[in-house]
Amino acid sequence: MNTADNAIPELSLRHLKAMVYVAEFKNLTRAAKKLNRSQTAITKAISDLESDLGVKLFDRSSTGMLPTVYGEALANRVRQAEAEFIAAGEAYLEYKKDSKAYQNIPIFSMDISYKRLASFITLHDTKDFAATAKQLNITRAAVYNSVRQFEELLELPLFERKPNGVACTAFCVVLVRQAKLAFSEIRHAIEDLASLNGVTRGSVSVGSLPYTRTILTPRAVNHLLDQHPQLDIATTEGPYALLEASLRSGDLDFIVGAIRPLENGKNLITEKLFEDQLSVIVRKGHPLEGRKNLTLADLQDFGWVLPTRNAPTRLLFDEVMKAHNLNTPAHTVETSSLSTVRGLLLESDRVALLSEHQIYYDKKYGLLNALPITLKNTYRPIGVTMRAQTQPSPAAQLFLASLRQVANDLTGEASIQK
Repeated sequence: MNTADNAIPELSLRHLKAMVYVAEFKNLTRAAKKLNRSQTAITKAISDLESDLGVKLFDRSSTGMLPTVYGEALANRVRQAEAEFIAAGEAYLEYKKDSKAYQNIPIFSMDISYKRLASFITLHDTKDFAATAKQLNITRAAVYNSVRQFEELLELPLFERKPNGVACTAFCVVLVRQAKLAFSEIRHAIEDLASLNGVTRGSVSVGSLPYTRTILTPRAVNHLLDQHPQLDIATTEGPYALLEASLRSGDLDFIVGAIRPLENGKNLITEKLFEDQLSVIVRKGHPLEGRKNLTLADLQDFGWVLPTRNAPTRLLFDEVMKAHNLNTPAHTVETSSLSTVRGLLLESDRVALLSEHQIYYDKKYGLLNALPITLKNTYRPIGVTMRAQTQPSPAAQLFLASLRQVANDLTGEASIQK
């Protein structure tokens, strides 16, 4: 069984839906009647799924069909996928209030081809018909026909033509998010089945915030791959808002870094791994490095390198300066790039606001150091953010375990150093 380039499993949604109903009723005839399909069609759907997945989903007997452990695992994931399509249907009614019942629209009832959904999702991501066709190895006409069918079924526009491609409508964004979450569940189902056979496989997608890119995330990845080298790990770096959107849509499994307050917290949860304090960082050999009894006032004449405005770390800095009755620097260099901070510090007498974890290797190899100034009330919770209602895949669960172990080890290292 193959998967498309945008990680959409090549499994028939209609077959998966049929499988769930057979698992629920434990009877082909009742499932066929509920789905308004022939018993022969349902039997073939189950047989095709078993062939594609390489596992036995049901035990057949004269009294009915009982799901095997593989069948139960698959059914649980498909039910979650079905719930995502239902959520999309309920959201649809807010955009099309005079619509017929959304349950009769194939997009929401899992009666649509995964290939058409792949075209729709990929066009959303690329914003370009030609790029979508190339990525999926189909014609532009096929992409166009899929999108046109969706818009006809929904009686709503999904894309608007622009000079350099297409733009997504508001409901398009909602539908893509729910469809991606549904396919994420199906991908996890495939990994669940492999795990039941004693084979851990799959991939983990991690959103990495600046704090964790030096030591926490890389060490967790190495820890995991030392034990499970067959897994694939991908990290994504970017502003928190973009990472959160990717997490909500299922493109990411986790966000690792400084924990943010969750405005729409019902869909996301956080787990604190430890707390960390900010420091003033300078190059090795900085004029202030050996000075005793340093205060923040002594840094007034040195240029600051700070996080961007409104970043949580920057807000903590502003509060510290206010608590010491000091004005915030009138002119600063603002950046979220550790590489840029490192370059600025190594070739000047500037000072920067960072965590010592972020300069772990720079400090180890004598490039950067922290000044002996305690920045009170700058502790930040460091942890992982994940979707609340999604069971992580086996691979993602292993990464989470590695992350917890590494965080515990780092906490122990810090205690010893103190």
